[in-house]
Amino acid sequence: MLHILWLILKFILILLGIVLGLLLLAILLILFCPVRYRASGTKEQDDWKKIRGEGQISWLFHGVVLRVVWAEGNLQTSFRLFGIPVDKILNRRKKNKEHSLDSSESEEDQREVIEPEKIPESPVNAGSEEIPEKPVNAKSEKMISSPVDSQPQDAPEKSQQKTDSDKKEKKISPVRKLLSGIQSKRKRIWDRIHHIRAALCRVGAQVTWWRDFLEHPRVQAGISLVWTHAKFLIRHVLPTRMDGEITFSTEDPSITGAILAVLGMTIPFHKNCVRVRPLFSGENYCQGNVRIKGRIYGIVFVRAAVSIYFNKNIKYVIRRWKTRRA
Repeated sequence: MLHILWLILKFILILLGIVLGLLLLAILLILFCPVRYRASGTKEQDDWKKIRGEGQISWLFHGVVLRVVWAEGNLQTSFRLFGIPVDKILNRRKKNKEHSLDSSESEEDQREVIEPEKIPESPVNAGSEEIPEKPVNAKSEKMISSPVDSQPQDAPEKSQQKTDSDKKEKKISPVRKLLSGIQSKRKRIWDRIHHIRAALCRVGAQVTWWRDFLEHPRVQAGISLVWTHAKFLIRHVLPTRMDGEITFSTEDPSITGAILAVLGMTIPFHKNCVRVRPLFSGENYCQGNVRIKGRIYGIVFVRAAVSIYFNKNIKYVIRRWKTRRA
């Protein structure tokens, strides 16, 4: 019995070891196996639509490859997993499903039999029925014939009183309307002034808080740390190898010189590996090719994130941001 329990426990421990080993291997591959990328672009003719571009991202020693090609205005993508074209297999399955659905629909259409529509029989009236006339009540005739006087005798006196009161209100109403309008406008103006004053006070308080927050030495130390790591990550992501050649010219030689000056500012990035050759021929002309390569390691991002998160100054910045007080 104990021997069987020991074998079961041994089998479970072996499975756990295999799973932990695979997880550790996956973590090590993510951290230390680089993601490599390369891109190239060529223009050999005067037409801008004839530009050809190609980009590729690979990981796990080209086990996972994503490729993108732009040629003659068409974009083509391909994804391979250890040499297996995954996108082609998915497209083939999709086409097979659509073909099977179309074939099943066509078979159902062939099996369906269209039945003739049944016309409902409309009943034919043999003769026209006479509509009986409604009897007329004597009371209704009397009510119609004999009009009733609705106005009482005191109506003229009440109408005279109403006209007198309306005249008095007409005399007083313009002054009251003018005063009420002035008071309402005055109240609106004061309310707007109070709202503007409160908004300015809030903005001033926010400005002072932000000034004190940014001028604090620990906050400045945290910002400088983040900036140094950001510069290092940008240098790490930039291409490690670049080469190419560009030949161009414009109708105006001054524009050609300005473009050359702008391209000269990119020399620190490609270290003069891309050769630029201007032509002052007075014609619009541009041809050339550029190729770049690079790699990205996951351990670099993890190291930067860990060093930033566990820094005391960064923790102080986060705590002060959450509490919003010194």
